[in-house]
Amino acid sequence: MATCPTCGAFVPDNSPACTYCGTALNAAASMQQPENNGFEVPADSQIPQQPVQQTYQQPAQQPVQQPYAAPVYTPQPVAPVSTGGLIAWSIITILLCTIPGIVALVNTLNINKAMSVEEQQQKIKNAKLWCIIGTVLGVLAVIGSVAGGAA
Repeated sequence: MATCPTCGAFVPDNSPACTYCGTALNAAASMQQPENNGFEVPADSQIPQQPVQQTYQQPAQQPVQQPYAAPVYTPQPVAPVSTGGLIAWSIITILLCTIPGIVALVNTLNINKAMSVEEQQQKIKNAKLWCIIGTVLGVLAVIGSVAGGAA
């Protein structure tokens, strides 16, 4: 039995090419015997005809999971609404609450400038009255704006 000059595999004597790597063997190369460095190989030992090839087996592929895709939100078109009445009522609410509030504040600040107890008590009554008027007008304005906005 000869060895391949390219890969070193054992090749049968009559083989025209290496059965392992496929190298063409001429008659002289196939007659070469491997060096055994003075060791005799027993006749009954099993010598492999070819080096053992290890085959690589890929691991089984895991199924690829698709990432979660959230549903796409598409807003529905909204019809425009007239806001003129609501804006007007908002301004009226501010005015109806602000004017009586300012009058009540002025009366409250002038209480200590009064010359008599009766004058102080009158300014206190006026300040309370303007607070009540501003509150009532503010509540009516809010009711009107809600009713006007709903219409």
